[in-house]
Amino acid sequence: MFLRFFIRLLCVAFALGVAGLASAQLPVTRLSSVFPPGGKAGGAVEVTLHGSDLDELTAIHFTHPGISAKAKPGEANRFIVTIADSVPAGVYEARVVGHFGISNPRAFVVGDRPEVLQKKPNQALAAAMDIAPGTVVNGFAEGNQADYYKFTAKQGERVLITCAAEEIDSRMDAALVLQDAAGRELQRARSGGLLDFTAPADSAYVVKVHDFLFRGNTDYFYRLTIGAGPHIDFVLPPAGAPGKGKYTLFGRNLPGGTAANVVAADGKPLERLDVEIELPGDAPAQQRLAFAPGVRAFAASLDGLEYRLKSAKGVSNPVLIGYATAPVVLEQPGNDKPEQAQKVTAPCEYAGQFFPRGDEDWVTFEAKKGEVFWIEAICHRLGIASKPFLVIQRVTKDDKGQINVAETREVYDAEENLGGVEFNTIERDPAHRLEVKDDGAYRVRVTDLFNETRNDPARVYRLSLRKETPDFRLVAMVQPPRQVRDDAREAIPLSLFLRRGETAAVKVMAFRKDNFGGDIDLAVEGLPAGVSAASCRVEAGRNIGTVLLTAAEDAANWAGTIRITGRAKMGEQEVVREARGGSVVWHVGDFNEQRVDSRVVREVALAVSAEEAAPLSLGPAENKTWEVGVGGKLEIPVRVTRRAEFGEALKLKAVGIGVLDPLKEIDIDGKATNATVTIDLNQQKIPPGTHTFRLEARTKGKFRPYAEAAKVVEDAAKAAEKTATDLAAEAKKAAEALAAAVKAFQEAEAKVKSVTDGEKAAAKARLKETADAKAAAEKASNEAAAKAKDAETKKTEAQNRAKPLTEKSKPREAIVTVYSAPFVVKVNPAPAK
Repeated sequence: MFLRFFIRLLCVAFALGVAGLASAQLPVTRLSSVFPPGGKAGGAVEVTLHGSDLDELTAIHFTHPGISAKAKPGEANRFIVTIADSVPAGVYEARVVGHFGISNPRAFVVGDRPEVLQKKPNQALAAAMDIAPGTVVNGFAEGNQADYYKFTAKQGERVLITCAAEEIDSRMDAALVLQDAAGRELQRARSGGLLDFTAPADSAYVVKVHDFLFRGNTDYFYRLTIGAGPHIDFVLPPAGAPGKGKYTLFGRNLPGGTAANVVAADGKPLERLDVEIELPGDAPAQQRLAFAPGVRAFAASLDGLEYRLKSAKGVSNPVLIGYATAPVVLEQPGNDKPEQAQKVTAPCEYAGQFFPRGDEDWVTFEAKKGEVFWIEAICHRLGIASKPFLVIQRVTKDDKGQINVAETREVYDAEENLGGVEFNTIERDPAHRLEVKDDGAYRVRVTDLFNETRNDPARVYRLSLRKETPDFRLVAMVQPPRQVRDDAREAIPLSLFLRRGETAAVKVMAFRKDNFGGDIDLAVEGLPAGVSAASCRVEAGRNIGTVLLTAAEDAANWAGTIRITGRAKMGEQEVVREARGGSVVWHVGDFNEQRVDSRVVREVALAVSAEEAAPLSLGPAENKTWEVGVGGKLEIPVRVTRRAEFGEALKLKAVGIGVLDPLKEIDIDGKATNATVTIDLNQQKIPPGTHTFRLEARTKGKFRPYAEAAKVVEDAAKAAEKTATDLAAEAKKAAEALAAAVKAFQEAEAKVKSVTDGEKAAAKARLKETADAKAAAEKASNEAAAKAKDAETKKTEAQNRAKPLTEKSKPREAIVTVYSAPFVVKVNPAPAK
């Protein structure tokens, strides 16, 4: 515990110090929290959004169509979220859409219990907020503070207290303390999870909630539930075949449950309940991971669905039910010695528990020469803090009946990381390919190297003994840009945002299964008009491919979801797999000092801007496929389009075809608008076929967000100012003309009084003429003055509109990674001799 505390203490300074993102990046909408982080089905909730570059938010996109949102008039970053009755309780995802694109996702919880907001101040025992049992409280922690909640319970009542935080994308590492009304501690959960409490008397009790390190702000949100609803600790088996099947739930407050005669790791007794669960039978469904947004990067290759138990007091927490690839066999007692190995028929999926502590299980099966099996343990990927270890043996008998054991293999976890720092896929589940050389019995020992000190029946595992079935799964996430500084170690939640003329790169990770090593052709579906994607692939023997998306110069505004698929041949059969999404959860300033938390996301989202233009665009001078024969030479012209103030010299690196990695960087002068990529196939031996590569560059310059919008309003303000000036001058002239007309009228009026009777007629005619001129001048002057006043008002309004936008569009220093539009090369094979 001290070690855990010490590690977190080292990290806290970094967590507090990276609230703001690097100012050198181009602005992209990023969402840090939605508060409250959920609501009840059939109701509406007002939410406040926090994040960066949340300019001109227009919508919230949810992963369930029954959840919708409307902006609250006159209040920035506030929306009214409406949840339909038909939305099942669960955790969904929300993304906000604004001027700078569609954001990274944040969890949004739909519940089936009454919900309330935290009422502050409640940071003292005496100020504890009263909570009715069966209620969900939405709150957030403040630094160096704890929140207190009071509830009542009857003697003998079993009350479950849960605090959802990290699993709903919160920064908070929740700690819970249960006290009596006088403040005496009764129970404690040092790291979130669950408090299971049976009331010793009819009384009031208090729950104290805080972050483990007493950090806090709006990013440290939580959902506290106090009540008698069901909680599932684990399920056996943890996987099943398509169709209806029998499963046993182990947990607490299970409606109709009976005593399981086993206690959980916290020492509390568990109940058991047999249920029937139906798993989908169609292949596409069985290739999905339909689970709450809590699946971390290391479990991204799993398939399965979420199950929740319904009850009169609410639905339970979710558990993952996997899809078994063969008949399921449950562990039987007495298999903890080699000679007592449980006999199974392969292929099968064996479901067991690392329980009690130090437990080891033995399984034996018969195999025929020439058969190929994959033996794989699945435990860590189920979210269990385990380290499975396999020993595979071949067991034979000699002529005298003596048993001989040949230890075939010790199998530890793999250390392959497809996603790098941003999406670390290293998991602790071992797998081994067994090529059967001789008929006979094989024996597998399964142990957990972490399970030496704690009795925990929830340490469930799956042991897959399957025939080799090549396959793959895909995960797509935005390609992280090159670090702003060479010594930077930053990880950032990214979203897919295309400015006009821009190309973005999407990294596609291929989790290859059962020795599949072929090409995977990637495609993108659902793109809007004005956005294109070149053909690309994950090359045979590699695990990473890159999808390039390019927005045309006339691309329109758009935000929505797209599908990235992979197509490959498995023998004579062609299969298609849809990519899951991946994302960094929180910004990390130094990944050497702080863990980067990444998870699977449900959708791949894209936004396109018609108002913003890319500061620099790269691409082939001609949009065509460049052909060359084996051993030939290609010289491909490159177009460079500079905008804003990006005039630095460039170094272009060719990326995307493995053999181009040694190719020297291409230097481009700061004023150049073109370059040439030279590829000599005698040196860069690209194999025959069609290939795609890109150019990458990192450059620095000044970028003006809202540049075009600011120009429009600035031009309008200038035009309004000129109009006001011109009309003011016209009003002045009209006023001068009026003064002259008044003077002429006054002179004519005086003359009428002073002339003789013989001159009266002429004087009166002159008086009428000047009176008419004076009236006309008065009208003209009034009209000119009104126009000038109106123009002055419009000038002020235009200046007021332009001022904030001009301020927003001031040039910013930016260091950006630029990706070119794709270059497509076709290498023709040499003529047959």
